[in-house]
Amino acid sequence: MTSTRNPLKRFTEELVDFASGERRGIRNPFVMVPVEPSVEHRVTERLVQWADPETPDTLTNWAGIENQAGNELTVECVRLDHLMPETRVFETTLDLGPLERTTTNAVTETLETSLADELIGKLVEGQLKGENAQQHILLLVNLGSLYPFTRASELLDEMDRRNVNTTIGIPFPGSIRGGKLSFFNEDARHYYPAHRIDEKITEVYLDD
Repeated sequence: MTSTRNPLKRFTEELVDFASGERRGIRNPFVMVPVEPSVEHRVTERLVQWADPETPDTLTNWAGIENQAGNELTVECVRLDHLMPETRVFETTLDLGPLERTTTNAVTETLETSLADELIGKLVEGQLKGENAQQHILLLVNLGSLYPFTRASELLDEMDRRNVNTTIGIPFPGSIRGGKLSFFNEDARHYYPAHRIDEKITEVYLDD
């Protein structure tokens, strides 16, 4: 495909290239793009629109494209903030006791311990059941809503551990600094080596 400077279009372009088999990497086809935190939810709505084959969009066309085995590409968008309340660990935080006796640290530690594992478990049992193939594109959006309980690197590690072969796309609020993810522009940390779009999606790219 013809490359574009718009990081949002480059993101969808790479996802389609991986899903169709036109592009290959040494790791799983996981693609990430940084997003200005203030526009994260607008990016989500744009990607939800892109995922719907019945809704026209100017982003990379995927409808009707087949991989090398002749299977058509499919796209699904999962809002992580909607999935989180379905996990057992979230329910556990509600049962820690009366609010006046529950500390913020207790809630945070409980979620940090198990949230990534349970979120990916839900995806494997639900959205990825029968769809764990590279021609299926799964967008994980609204990651910022899970901050500070889990990070993109933890989700990707869990998917790698569970042998997820689906083409995964994650817009994350923050920046890329020195090849590392800076979640919400905090200190950059080492992360799972996903394929990444280095330029950040800002408001100027949303109407392009």
